[in-house]
Amino acid sequence: MSSWKLAAAFALVGLRAVGAQNCTFDSITPSRDLVWCSCEGHFFCAKLDVSYLSHGIPPLITNSISQVPLDYQNPSLGRASVPLIKIAATAGSPDGPYRGAILINPGGPGASGVELARNNGTTVQVAAGSNFDIIGFDPRGVGLSEPRPNCSAGIPKHQSGALSGRDAPRVVDAYYQQFIDFGKELGKKCQAQTGADTEAGPHMTTAVTARDMLSIVEAFSASPDGNRTVLDSSKLNYYGVSYGTMLGQTFASMFPGRVGHVAIDGVVDPANYQANFTSGSIYHLDGVLGAFFVYCHAAGPDVCSFYSGNTPKDIFSRWNASFVQLDPQRAEAKGWANATDIGLALVTLKVSILSAVVQPLAEFRRISDVFVALEKAISSSAIAAWTEQTNAIYGDPNVGGYVNPEQTLGVLCSDQSNVWYGKSLEDIQPLLDGLKDNSIVGEVWSRAMLGCLEWPIRSNDVFRGPYGGNTSYPMLFVSNTFDPTTPIENAILNAPKYVNARRVTIDGMGHTTTATNNRCGFGAIRSYFQDTMCGKEHYCPLELGPFNVQLNGTIQENLETAGLSNLRSLY
Repeated sequence: MSSWKLAAAFALVGLRAVGAQNCTFDSITPSRDLVWCSCEGHFFCAKLDVSYLSHGIPPLITNSISQVPLDYQNPSLGRASVPLIKIAATAGSPDGPYRGAILINPGGPGASGVELARNNGTTVQVAAGSNFDIIGFDPRGVGLSEPRPNCSAGIPKHQSGALSGRDAPRVVDAYYQQFIDFGKELGKKCQAQTGADTEAGPHMTTAVTARDMLSIVEAFSASPDGNRTVLDSSKLNYYGVSYGTMLGQTFASMFPGRVGHVAIDGVVDPANYQANFTSGSIYHLDGVLGAFFVYCHAAGPDVCSFYSGNTPKDIFSRWNASFVQLDPQRAEAKGWANATDIGLALVTLKVSILSAVVQPLAEFRRISDVFVALEKAISSSAIAAWTEQTNAIYGDPNVGGYVNPEQTLGVLCSDQSNVWYGKSLEDIQPLLDGLKDNSIVGEVWSRAMLGCLEWPIRSNDVFRGPYGGNTSYPMLFVSNTFDPTTPIENAILNAPKYVNARRVTIDGMGHTTTATNNRCGFGAIRSYFQDTMCGKEHYCPLELGPFNVQLNGTIQENLETAGLSNLRSLY
């Protein structure tokens, strides 16, 4: 669910010198010491087996892959290896003395921290300070971790375009059912292949990954790098976004005395994540969509291709004229031959909007062109071609676009203690209705979670709280005022549970700080990691937005002025 494109204002730091040894993850043997080898150009790689640090088990071999117990509560079940990749701190950094390592997590669940470090670790380092190492790691069962599930190959992915309209056009049961049916086949196959206690399936919870993080910290503290840092190397330094904030809160609640500089950005509410199908995640999704019309109007017709009329609401009306025509119920009632095409187009439109509102700076120009193309497709009866072209941009919104579902479901369903297993579509209808009520495109947010209705693998290591604690160093909670998938209310609710926690509020749109390109926000994060932050509450005003437009006032004020602060009320 996260993107890591920082501002052009952040110049990339230079490449680091590496040693003579070169390795690949395939060539590394897991080790119980944290020993790095140069890899992939300017990176350093390791695989860690660090259980003896936490469990009193003597070390075996020293090598380059880190292993941990498959089950911390029953180490006799076997070992698991955690891959790590590091961008080393700059020697003689202008930011000051070496401050140790920051672990990073990109969200998901099911996303790879190794991939995050490969692709954007340097920019994270620029944001936090070049006197930190940046270490990406893969959570249990994800990416290059071992063991990991690989059971989705070969399962047919049948999609359904059956949809229905009611006020704002909405998807209906057949759309959800395709994900449930696929999840049933996936669950059976994964149970057979990876559901045993000695396999990955039962050990993919956030709690297990939090224990792995503690093992990484202990291995780092015992390493030469840990001995030379000016900070307490026995404490976790961490930057997590989206689901990574769930991981950060879990670690801080389980091990409050081991918290160093822990910044979480785009905050998940643990109670909602574990119990409510994340139905409370999209409160501000329509607000970001409404802001598209505001910014498009401010940009003008030469910049925004979808510009129309004299007000932002005129642009909304133009968009809505296309939206309401994607009504499969009416099409089926009238016996139109393209009823299925209309249904598929509705899903594609909603998912493309969901993708765009996560990254408005990067996507509003493109989604403007998509809206123009939709108008033309409707007028020329070319809906199917528009759907195909748009899916090529944003991905297949149906089950065919499901990527590594076993990694997402393995974490998500286990963290929820399989509370939805065996439930029917009818059983969860109130939660789906809640998504629909929160946003005119909200029901497509349920896609990743529907497989939990048929996910049979359970874990005995799930942290259910209480969340909060007297951490050894104050945490930092960072939120945008209009984050479409992790609302600011989550930070307001959860930050007070951690003693002396600090908050940064950015008036901006999109998912996490990187979506806003807000220099004040990046500066606040840097000041936190460099120990120059004063006070507990920090506010960053709205900066340059989509189409290179600087609005006057706050986003909320602009939405209210435009009459677009509640899109649902317009139906």
